[in-house]
Amino acid sequence: MADFGGADLDAFRTEARDWLAANFPRSLSGQGLPMEGPEERSADREAWKTAMGGKGWGTPTWPTAYGGGGLSKGEAQVLAQEMAAIGAYNPIGGMGVIMFGPTLLEYGNQDQLARHIPPIVKGELRWCQGFSEPGAGSDLASLQTKAVDKGEVFEVS
Repeated sequence: MADFGGADLDAFRTEARDWLAANFPRSLSGQGLPMEGPEERSADREAWKTAMGGKGWGTPTWPTAYGGGGLSKGEAQVLAQEMAAIGAYNPIGGMGVIMFGPTLLEYGNQDQLARHIPPIVKGELRWCQGFSEPGAGSDLASLQTKAVDKGEVFEVS
């Protein structure tokens, strides 16, 4: 989509409002994003995730080539405002959207982008990130490095 401004941004607001009215299940208003356990799943939650993923608005500024919304920052802000006004939440999230996807969009090759970004956009694939180091476990703040002088080189461990 074009980078709307002024009257065009008002036109997008109307488009977003109309789409949300047609697709957001009112039963979910004000509930917020649940944990993804089976007890939190419902037909309305699945329908909402499918609608947002299909529209690309769960990742509104990501490229349309991979299923994202292709919205400008201004449009994404309008979308967020309109969602907040009706108590809607973004059902597409997690580490895939927050960390992995943006990194892949920046540094990934075409095969990686085509394989991983569309399922993230649709909420079909969730990612996590873990760190574990000898002597530190997942506490990255306690990582230590030492260098031992071996004459002409340092041994780093």
